[in-house]
Amino acid sequence: MNSFFLALQFLTRFPIPYETNFNESEAGKSLFWFPFISAFMGFLVGCAQNITFPIAPQVSGFVALMVLYLLNGGLHLDGLADTADGFLSYRDRDETLRIMHDSTIGTYGVVALVFLLLGEYAVFSSVMISPVNLAILLASSRIGVLFSIYFFPTATSSTLGNFFKQKSKPLSYIFQWVMLSGAILIIRKPQMILFPIVALLFSYFFSRVSMKKIGGVSGDVYGAIMELSTLLLLLIYGGWMA
Repeated sequence: MNSFFLALQFLTRFPIPYETNFNESEAGKSLFWFPFISAFMGFLVGCAQNITFPIAPQVSGFVALMVLYLLNGGLHLDGLADTADGFLSYRDRDETLRIMHDSTIGTYGVVALVFLLLGEYAVFSSVMISPVNLAILLASSRIGVLFSIYFFPTATSSTLGNFFKQKSKPLSYIFQWVMLSGAILIIRKPQMILFPIVALLFSYFFSRVSMKKIGGVSGDVYGAIMELSTLLLLLIYGGWMA
């Protein structure tokens, strides 16, 4: 269970009274648990939103965002900001990487974060999303990111990307898809399978852009894919329900 607790420590801010063995092999194995931990976080966020939505929808949007980012510690927000600063600067590869590695946040990064949070707030405050459906949305976003991790090369400068990728086993991605698809078909309508498919396609096209920009995919890009695909799925779901 070391890989499970490693994934839980990496993706969440839950206090884990377990000393994990953090190495490349365990990091690769931990990827298997990523969608299911994301689903659990989505379920908790959905519960918080469902409790407050009938009372005050606008407040429920804030509560949902607060719970979401308290659970994950804003893990991917920095990656989104760095990716926006680098990719939207329209510089050459070396300069783009330098900008992404800069510890300060630029204008594009700020704008990206503002639009992300506004978009998520708009959906959470407009549509009540059942905990199970929100679990599916977050698991779908994560399985989209995993497609990039498993099947796209990492940028040479990406320490984190290389660390998780080196011992990863693409075959486990098939099992993740089987388990998620089976769960969707059993407990929800078949149309919900649209969401992991959209997340996968988004991850593919964003990873292609990253290949052209920096020669591979980095930890920052993984974070950007996760945040942007989550927003995309929420907007689709919100429009669908509306």
